[in-house]
Amino acid sequence: MQKNFQMIDPETVAKQRRRLMIDIKRRRYYVADYSKSVMAKDTLVAERYFRVREYIKSRDPGDYGQAWLDASSSEVWSTKFIGLAENGFQKLEFQNPPYVAALKLGGDPRQYNNTFVIQPNGCNFECSFCFVDRELNKPELGKAKYFSAKEMVDVFLKERRRYLKEGKELNVIRLSGGETTCLIPELILDVHDEIEHRNLSDSVYIWADCNLSTLTYLRDAQDGLSKIARNKNFGIVGCLKTGGNEQSGQNDFAHITKAQPEYFSKQFEVLGFLVNTIKADTYVYLVPIIYGEKDIYQKRLHESVLRLLKIHENLPLRTNVLQIRKYSPVEKNIRTAFREGRPLPKYDDKNLEYWYQKIFIQTQKTITRIWYEEILPKFYEAAELNTYRCQIPL
Repeated sequence: MQKNFQMIDPETVAKQRRRLMIDIKRRRYYVADYSKSVMAKDTLVAERYFRVREYIKSRDPGDYGQAWLDASSSEVWSTKFIGLAENGFQKLEFQNPPYVAALKLGGDPRQYNNTFVIQPNGCNFECSFCFVDRELNKPELGKAKYFSAKEMVDVFLKERRRYLKEGKELNVIRLSGGETTCLIPELILDVHDEIEHRNLSDSVYIWADCNLSTLTYLRDAQDGLSKIARNKNFGIVGCLKTGGNEQSGQNDFAHITKAQPEYFSKQFEVLGFLVNTIKADTYVYLVPIIYGEKDIYQKRLHESVLRLLKIHENLPLRTNVLQIRKYSPVEKNIRTAFREGRPLPKYDDKNLEYWYQKIFIQTQKTITRIWYEEILPKFYEAAELNTYRCQIPL
């Protein structure tokens, strides 16, 4: 595959954008402004700069979202919701944060299904499948506003009270992106400290996303993150942008992220830092985009397991294959990537809807089945496979 596009250096972009994403002296952070964004069509926006997401819901025919919402308290932890549904995707794509929050803080996972999202404006990747408006990942465009952690938590608590009045619960804060963990890890520290200061650590769970791009700023925050990692109300998920090991996945990684190919190996290095140095309660998203046919999928996914095993023997069991959905900004990002010379597999920009429904969804299902039904069973017993990810020790 030709690399005929202008690649970015994620380290350089991180340094440039971090300057705008954090006001380090005042400890304020540049939070994305959803007003007039395409992304706002897909989500509930709270006071323009924040949103609330329902993690598990009924999205597609044949999924288990509604059955989970209606299940008895005994059923919700049963094996009924583990594995693949008849539609070829996972019965519960996002077991976490609902399950891990319930396991750590107590209660029913459905108490942690609604999530208050804090999305800093800024990222050092430009993923072709990204569900975020590009202007909400580029702080230099000014589509954001500075907030302190105190101000963010104030809005969260306001939304929480509103939900309670409606008979619903809001007990999770998600630090999303853009990119939080690698570019502005101070946000994790400050939000956690604010939650602790308000004596909410026993009832509010903090879930942080990580694109696994750089260790530069994580190392600076290592002591604080290690301290937080020992607490029960914090978990983190890193996103591997394709399958393979450092070498085999490089080319696909570059096409997907626009980043220089050698940064694919950095993703595993950052994962190792989170798991073995910070010792955080760490999970993995695996993006089901691999260029090639089924035999290539099998080879790359097998290589993925072998590489994750080098970090921790149970990390593959904590890995969740994502489903790439056609949220409102996705079409524009896919078309932009195509024009840049980095099309998604088998995409030619003639009929996006046909490609998505007839090719891309089926490819995702094939990769998902291979991971769960062919690859993982080679390494783990059935009892381990029929366990919720948060119950797998790390």
